[in-house]
Amino acid sequence: MHIAIIGAGALGTYFGARWLDAGADVTFIVRENRWKQIQKNGLAVHSVLGDTNVDHATYMKDPSKAKDVDVIVLAVKGYHLDGVIPTIKQMISDKTFILPILNGFEHYATLQETFGEERVLGGLANIIATLNEKGHVEHTSNIHELRFGILHNKQAGICERLAKLSEKSNMHAIYSDTILKDIWYKYMFITAFSGITTATDCAIGQIRRTPETMEIVTKLLNEMKQIANRNEELLNELDVKKAIKTLETLHEDATSSMHQDYRKGLTIELDHLQGYSLQLAKDNHINTPYLETIYSLIKAKVE
Repeated sequence: MHIAIIGAGALGTYFGARWLDAGADVTFIVRENRWKQIQKNGLAVHSVLGDTNVDHATYMKDPSKAKDVDVIVLAVKGYHLDGVIPTIKQMISDKTFILPILNGFEHYATLQETFGEERVLGGLANIIATLNEKGHVEHTSNIHELRFGILHNKQAGICERLAKLSEKSNMHAIYSDTILKDIWYKYMFITAFSGITTATDCAIGQIRRTPETMEIVTKLLNEMKQIANRNEELLNELDVKKAIKTLETLHEDATSSMHQDYRKGLTIELDHLQGYSLQLAKDNHINTPYLETIYSLIKAKVE
């Protein structure tokens, strides 16, 4: 199975390395600076669940040279999506499927409109990992979950092949029959978590110690639940309680990737996450005062 990964950061490199060890043919599509870093330091995964060297993968700067790709994995930030569309166009064939593992939901409309609904699988990832100064992956928790599933009836075959491959890999891979619900659950969770941590500039421990702030988190989750259910009921009150319980069990210094990027002065996924959910709310006449406030507070920080 030939898997091409666009986005050789911590997320893409980690799962690509696990597929590589399971016997897949893995190609990383990289930009110039990442190419130079890999040429200098190689690529490796340092993980509490097992280290591996990524020394038998293929690296390419020219995506047009990636031939016979079965699955293109998108492991980029939401704000990079428009920039990678031309890259995908150079690689895709009539047998290729796209597996996005970005946060949020807005990218599905873009990908489906561009490449067809039958080409875009449902996917998401849950992992705590980063790149060190050498560009190697540092994976520091027991979480390394990747979920994928069918969004179109022509996708069963490729999902079954991916599931069979992933069974042999050192990751928690799940072929989900509720992938749309899974995507929206993560979107609900990450929008609330990233919003509250970035707006307050606090890790989750401080937020948990402040009941008034935790109440805002609950309000955000409920507003996202309403947006998710705009066409059909995907999420319920039990999903909200599950999200709150997860936040209560995180290490007190834990924070969101958006908050980390904000602290580093990097571009953040505000419009891809909170901004898109607000647009959906407006289009469907859903009242979201807490989401609007969080978005406006963060917007003022980064403008």
